[in-house]
Amino acid sequence: MNRFLTFSFFLLFFFVSCGTYRYPNASGIRESAPKELNNYYLDTAQTFVYRAKLNAFKKDINGSLMVKILGRNEHRIALVSDFGQTLFDVSISPNEHELHYAMHDLNKRMVVREIVHIFRTMTAQRYATSAVMFANQQHYYPVYVVDNNYYVVKERKVERIQQAKGAKEYLTIVYQEWNAEDIPTSIVIEHKKYPITIDLTLDVNQSTL
Repeated sequence: MNRFLTFSFFLLFFFVSCGTYRYPNASGIRESAPKELNNYYLDTAQTFVYRAKLNAFKKDINGSLMVKILGRNEHRIALVSDFGQTLFDVSISPNEHELHYAMHDLNKRMVVREIVHIFRTMTAQRYATSAVMFANQQHYYPVYVVDNNYYVVKERKVERIQQAKGAKEYLTIVYQEWNAEDIPTSIVIEHKKYPITIDLTLDVNQSTL
């Protein structure tokens, strides 16, 4: 009997762990006309500088985050402390990255991988051909699906990216505010698996827009 209960528990754990994420209140996924998403970081003449508050693995870091656009879906991301010390500096493309520098506390393979993943998701332009269906459409904004990413669109702008892995939410990026040119001026990022949160506020005086 005990052996049967143990086996049953293992099967339950296996199927729950390997389940598929379901967007809240969704009734399914439908095909949609191709939709460009996340067009915030495309102009190579622009450089964005954000005041950054980063909490990663119980480390608090304040500084400035630079997002330099090198090409379509190619960006250089650098975080500099308030004392002028470079904390990390990385070039990101869709399928690879080049780490130029990372301070000792951040120069761990898992930490670098997740930081790259966060900023790749934040800056990458995507094309969607699928959208979430809701039973009561009038109460929901469009939500487009690309791979395991759910893009919530409000007033023709991506307001939120919710990323899932397996059956659980993995990463949330919320573009909270924009200026008159639809440039994100306030962004909040929360990692759901690892203790990483990032608050970004655009520094207009330091940016090239």
